[in-house]
Amino acid sequence: MASESEGIASVSAVGGSEAGDGMTEENVMKIMIATDNHLGYFEKDPVRGNDSFLAFEEILKHAVSNDVDFILLGGDLFHDATPSQNSLKKCMDLLRKYTLGSKTISLEFLSDQTINFVDCFNSSVNYEDPNLNVSIPVFSIHGNHDDPSGYGLLSSLDLLATCGLVNYFGKRTDLTKLDIYPILMRKGVTQLAIYGLSYIHDSRLVRLFMDDKVVMKTPDETTGNWFNLMVLHQNRANRGLKNYLPEDILPPFLDFILWGHEHDCRIEPEQHFKHQFHVCQPGSSTPTSLSEGESIQKHCGILCVYKDKFKLEKIPLKTVRPFVFKSIDLHSYAEDYGFDEGDTENKVMALVREQVEKLISEAEEKVTGHPDQPTLPLIRLRCVYENEEHMFNAIRFGQEFATRVANPSDLIKFKKLVKRVDSKSDIKVDGKAIKDMMANTRTSVEDVVEEYFEKADESDKLKIMSTKVLNEVTNRIVNRNDTTAADSILKYFVDKANEHFLEKLPREDSEHMEEEFSNFVSKSSETYHDILKKLDDRGANQNISMNKTASNSTSNASLAPVFDPDNSAKTSTQQTARGRGGSTRGRGRGRGAASSSSANDTKTTSKTSAKSKMPSLFDSLATASKTARPQRKPAQSNASKTIYISDSD
Repeated sequence: MASESEGIASVSAVGGSEAGDGMTEENVMKIMIATDNHLGYFEKDPVRGNDSFLAFEEILKHAVSNDVDFILLGGDLFHDATPSQNSLKKCMDLLRKYTLGSKTISLEFLSDQTINFVDCFNSSVNYEDPNLNVSIPVFSIHGNHDDPSGYGLLSSLDLLATCGLVNYFGKRTDLTKLDIYPILMRKGVTQLAIYGLSYIHDSRLVRLFMDDKVVMKTPDETTGNWFNLMVLHQNRANRGLKNYLPEDILPPFLDFILWGHEHDCRIEPEQHFKHQFHVCQPGSSTPTSLSEGESIQKHCGILCVYKDKFKLEKIPLKTVRPFVFKSIDLHSYAEDYGFDEGDTENKVMALVREQVEKLISEAEEKVTGHPDQPTLPLIRLRCVYENEEHMFNAIRFGQEFATRVANPSDLIKFKKLVKRVDSKSDIKVDGKAIKDMMANTRTSVEDVVEEYFEKADESDKLKIMSTKVLNEVTNRIVNRNDTTAADSILKYFVDKANEHFLEKLPREDSEHMEEEFSNFVSKSSETYHDILKKLDDRGANQNISMNKTASNSTSNASLAPVFDPDNSAKTSTQQTARGRGGSTRGRGRGRGAASSSSANDTKTTSKTSAKSKMPSLFDSLATASKTARPQRKPAQSNASKTIYISDSD
């Protein structure tokens, strides 16, 4: 595999061709890549509500104007797990406008579509559907914001796939082990294998890799060379032990990785120091937080692949609202501005006002002149302070700029400087040491819940549920706006407890209540993941009949003709051969959920107590996280194109 500098430099990444060596348009596969579009973010805001849709439309326009073969998205197409009708309609309008048409598609689909789209209604790629006219296919995995949730365990991508607008792949129905079957496509002499891995909680995914339970199936070697592209949606930056996916844990046979979830734009492919693959992190197409990383210029890209070579053309997005970020240390200005004398608050405000004016001027330089670009900028000035007298009412101050910035209410962010004392030298350290220390600070929702109950008195600890279950509730509510999480999960445990007490404890017997609580906990041999699976099965029952065909198609017999089991790329050379196994209708998500029972799973430990102080817990959380048509029969032409394993022994 060759990089950009060694690859197809003679062929333009956005068009054109050159004779010789077969490197022509008929042999070069052009792919529009983007991640984290977060459609619907801030949609109710009269100023910023349309920002995410403007950026997404620009990406689609670039795909059309550059005549790409298909679009590949890396997750988080929507910002909410249950997007509003407004967001869904706007997204569908844009996809219909730019991806449907009569243009000829030159891609040969070679893999078994009933495997690649196992949980989708059509179980086939949309451009081979005789009822649709698709000019640019869109392929997408789901991220943590648009993963399956709620009643029926559906993702917003399931709806788009049913409409034939998106090819939704990489959805997991069994999280006890992962068998990843790639999408196989050919254009001329170029053969592409796309491995999709939708979002799974980082700690669980790392554990699966470490336990050799991730198997990436590879095409039969006799079918020629393949360019191996993987698209995933995980933490890339080190956010603590098992809170990110280390790059070196990925198999070295990969050539290119499209990394979603991280919003900082690092679209320039970076070669791994140990393996030969390159990692591309396009970042989000719209800022969803006023952080320094989000202020970096937003991009999408066109990836050109010719045999085992690639080239990436970066395309800056010109419809993104200007955003400027700056951090200042108020203490360093204390002497020049005389903070220690007279009216300190007004002096600090004068300094901050001066800095904001400079940032507004800087934001004007980011105006591209594109007719659709919003020109009212986003400004964030982070003021690091030591003395609380240097603080003032940031919301009231921001109203001075209400007509000049898009975010007056959170224009200013105060952050206290954290200092620690070296135990040996008693020297105060800050700067990089402080930054490193803060990077290791636990601030996720899960950490807050876990820490709260670790420190709680024995009488205040959980009695029926474990903290992992409560983590799941808070995570769905806080991070994914899933308003059904508390009702479905908490009601399950209440129902189970009532069933137990009605069976085991007479009404008049209250002396043995505490004992029966303990018995209820010890009786439950289900793991936390199995409990969530049973919850999800309640909502999925209605879909069993519709999905039965797709489920049956994933039997071992149907998988055998497509891939060579002996050629499967495993995470360890010592791993024993394993089949795909039975598929169950469990959760297709990774926030600690599993889709099937396992006798070897760790037993859930329920915390015992009489009651818990929930107001204090949620105060801590607030601080830490601010009409079906007939099933289409597979096309006969597709069966003739399917890649088979070699008949040789």
